[in-house]
Amino acid sequence: MPDTLLCLPEIQFVCISFAVRVFKEKPPLPPSNAQALVLDSLRVDYSYKQSVINLFKNVPFILLLLSYGILTGVYYSVSTLLNQMIIDYYEGQELNAGRIGLTLVLAGMLGSIISGFWVDRTKTYNVQCLNNKPCI
Repeated sequence: MPDTLLCLPEIQFVCISFAVRVFKEKPPLPPSNAQALVLDSLRVDYSYKQSVINLFKNVPFILLLLSYGILTGVYYSVSTLLNQMIIDYYEGQELNAGRIGLTLVLAGMLGSIISGFWVDRTKTYNVQCLNNKPCI
């Protein structure tokens, strides 16, 4: 095992250097007519800093950022502390704590798939967002 860990940096270096040499920044021709029009209409004074500033002035983006950040933070904190929470009350149940974590992940994936199909079929994205706000 230690020998494998020692050769990982060399393998990563080879992969990264291959990717840098082979993949170009952009293709020589645009992949579609729409992309060609976008490239033709780009302003010369395009500023990444200004686009980020405009993004943070957008109220719906801020609300989405906050709601996603809160949900992600709660999920990560629960999944990180799950083992410690279970072991405090049930000693020797590390395997079951792992199973609970796996159940959380699988239930989240299944719920995302089901709700994605439901929202796509019924075209009620806004209604679903408003209905799920109390859950957050």
